[in-house]
Parts: sequence; C-alpha cells; structure tokens
Amino acid sequence: MSNYVLDDLDRDIVRELEQDGRKALREIGRNLDTSEATVRARVKRLQDLNILRIVAFADPESLGRTQLGIVFLEVEPSRHQEVVEAVSALPEVTYVSTVLGRADICVEILSTDNTALWTILNEKIGRLPGVKHMETTSVLKVHKLRYVTPPGALGSSGASVQGAG
Repeated sequence: MSNYVLDDLDRDIVRELEQDGRKALREIGRNLDTSEATVRARVKRLQDLNILRIVAFADPESLGRTQLGIVFLEVEPSRHQEVVEAVSALPEVTYVSTVLGRADICVEILSTDNTALWTILNEKIGRLPGVKHMETTSVLKVHKLRYVTPPGALGSSGASVQGAG
C-alpha cells in the first residue's frame, strides 16, 4: 500500500469519470478549467496507484442466456484469505468481498444458466478447503448498478488515500 494525498483536482477528475468513464479527457479539462495533459497525467497516476480503475459493465440480462448468483460463504477463519484467492481466480466470479454478519465472504457469479451455476457452486466453490457453508441467492433483475464514491469519501484537501502498490 502507498499513501497518496488526493487534492481537489484529483477528486474532481474522479467525480467526472464516475459520471461517464468514457468522457474525453479534453472535456474533463474544459469542465475543470485545466489542460487535457494535466488530466491525462492525473488519471494515469491514479490508475498506476490502483486508486482509480475504469471498467465496463455489461448488464447480464442484456447478454441473453445468463444467470447472476450471489453466494454468501461461511469459512474457517484460518482459511479466509485462501478461499478469497481461490474464488477470485474463478473466471465465472465477477465480485468478491469480505463481509460482516452470518457470512464471511460475498461472491457474485455470472453463469450461463442455473445448471452451470449449480456446477460452479458444487464442483468448484463447495469443494474448497475451508468453506463451511454456502447460501446462494439468484438475482432475477438488476435495477441499479452504479459505482460512485459516497459524499465525503474522497476526503478534503490533504486527505490521504490508500492505494495498492
């Protein structure tokens, strides 16, 4: 991890990209009254520090034959990181997080259908050493998906942000 201090311009650039990740850097520069070169350099630095990632998300429902499942895993504490790494490596897994509550890990899986989801759960995840219990929910329809920084999360001037690196 490295500490990087976000300034007002960094925060404004992130907010612009949260609205539209494909927005032209020239347009962002105009909106923020700075040059395209400055925006480009700031975006590159934020990406290099793993503070900012620009990704595309395809709506599973629009893809046709897909099944989105959410799986909550209860795992042995001594094997938590091992399970996180194993499920993260599965190509069908789109999201992994550590959670509080009855479960320890939340996993999102995108499969072709319920049969494929069943296979992933029983032949891949369920057999992982350390997995004690799985609870699965099938997602019928995604109504909203938006990754934005909550107000105040980017901090104020001088606030330090942890980035992997």
